[in-house]
Amino acid sequence: MSYSRNAWVGTCMAPHHGPRSAAGASVPTLARFGALDSLPPPPPPAVAASPTAYVYAPGDIYPRGSHEEDLCEKASHPDWFYLGGLALLDAGSFWLGSSATVKYDSSMFLRFTGPSMIGLTWGATVGGAWLALPKCSGHWVGSPPREGDIHASWPVALSLAVLAGVTAPVVYGIAIGSCSPPACQGGLPAGWTTPEREGHIIAAGVAGFGGALLPYVLPPRTWSAAREIDRIRFGIGGNGDFFVGYGAAF
Repeated sequence: MSYSRNAWVGTCMAPHHGPRSAAGASVPTLARFGALDSLPPPPPPAVAASPTAYVYAPGDIYPRGSHEEDLCEKASHPDWFYLGGLALLDAGSFWLGSSATVKYDSSMFLRFTGPSMIGLTWGATVGGAWLALPKCSGHWVGSPPREGDIHASWPVALSLAVLAGVTAPVVYGIAIGSCSPPACQGGLPAGWTTPEREGHIIAAGVAGFGGALLPYVLPPRTWSAAREIDRIRFGIGGNGDFFVGYGAAF
């Protein structure tokens, strides 16, 4: 048994067995102290905490998020291109439907295209002009609540269709104008029989009614953006009820 010269009095040194290093310490002892003196393992890589998502209240009246802001911006201004297109269609149908080529043609089918096209474009103007008006505001976004939609869109669509159907024959009569005898009788071409004249009125009215519903199939961007906001928030009507219109992804 050996004792260190620097050991304190009364201190007993444990015997060493096995191979020793050049400094005199045993190899297992160095290995043990080497393990204790080693650096701790590196910490796991830090994971960036995701920002807490903002929870929107059901009563929020402003656009939620950048996507709704973009949609509301589209729906907050009249769709002038759509309105301009309707005006051009009206002008073109009035000119063609009231032309002598259509009014005095020998084919009854061609003569009926006049009231049909005038009624159709007039109905599209009545129904589409309302859809092309602003439907959103940066400070107020109207949308149905979760409990149900109390402001259905189909009554307005049906009312405008009836209005277009009633006024289309009047507009058609104004568009074709009047003429004097002997080419005309009662202000209308003499070749038109009474049943045909009545048929022109019916054709214009039916075309006007259907034309007012056509903009819901080919809507302006104001109506499409407003319906998309409702779809994002509540899906198709919230409680399964439907909207008169169509939704498209932007």
